[in-house]
Amino acid sequence: MPPEIGFGVVGCGMIGAVQAAAIEQIAGARLVAVCGRDALRTREFAGRFGATAFTDYDQFLSNPDIQVVTICTPSGMHADQGIRAARAGKHVLVEKPIEISLERADKLIRACQVEGVKLGVIFQSRFLPAVQRIKRAIDEGRLGRLMVGDAYVKWFRAPEYYAHGSWHGKLELDGGGALINQAIHTVDLLRWMMGPVESAFAMKATLRYPHIEAEDTLVASLRFTSGALGVIEAATSIKPGFKRRLEISGERGTVILDGDSISVWAIEGESEDTGENEQITDGSANPAAISNEGHRRQIEDMIASVIEDRPPLVDGLEGRKSLEVVEALYKSAERNKRNSRK
Repeated sequence: MPPEIGFGVVGCGMIGAVQAAAIEQIAGARLVAVCGRDALRTREFAGRFGATAFTDYDQFLSNPDIQVVTICTPSGMHADQGIRAARAGKHVLVEKPIEISLERADKLIRACQVEGVKLGVIFQSRFLPAVQRIKRAIDEGRLGRLMVGDAYVKWFRAPEYYAHGSWHGKLELDGGGALINQAIHTVDLLRWMMGPVESAFAMKATLRYPHIEAEDTLVASLRFTSGALGVIEAATSIKPGFKRRLEISGERGTVILDGDSISVWAIEGESEDTGENEQITDGSANPAAISNEGHRRQIEDMIASVIEDRPPLVDGLEGRKSLEVVEALYKSAERNKRNSRK
């Protein structure tokens, strides 16, 4: 029998519940403890999953049965909590984005390297069958030279999402808005498939929610180092909200991902059958409308990485790449905003 891996979840919100439920479904994984700021909420959360509740993070980390700490707190807390977990000898699995700046991300990556622990970053879309089919076709050269890659995340968030007291849309904890929070999964897929970005031009605005610090709408054009071009549209301002869309075009054809399913498979010499399609999740209008299937698959990989003593498939350096694109887009948008005022 493979060894049982003990998990501790930090953060008792929506995504913490998604991860806890995923851990519960995996043979060889056990949710040992949860940690949150609110004592009552944390006890209720722990009770749902048969775990021990903690409100003191250091006490939580001292639990010897926890081998992997999975961090489901606001993005701007990831480095601090991840570094402390690494120093306590725990492997670290952190929700997207890895952090809100490359500087802070690098501190977390270095700490895990120094302490000799694994660091994984949640980008569960990479583990979906349709996504892996597209990536395999690209890697095998079946699309030929890539020419255009576009990512569209035109979602809607109700006013309550950005209500007073929420960390969403606040630069200190969210690092930005629609791009870094909602669109980053699709930006990650675009970067993973198209390769590094050479240059970017972006504009951002708060078109629906002018009271928030971050953007609710961003548009950008990209040039990849391969010479290919691309577009990113990221929004939480678009009613009623649409499934995310990823379009990859090469010399020999085009493939399109709508949500989690392939809607177009038009590659020269291949059947146009889009293959097996499962719509696993759709957060276009409701952030709670998320399945734990992708998380389950990625957590299984994290367990395998610990048992086999290998890096997770999406380790810290890999998880950093999408943040690199995000940071470049935000810098461009800020420059363009300043220039427009002149």
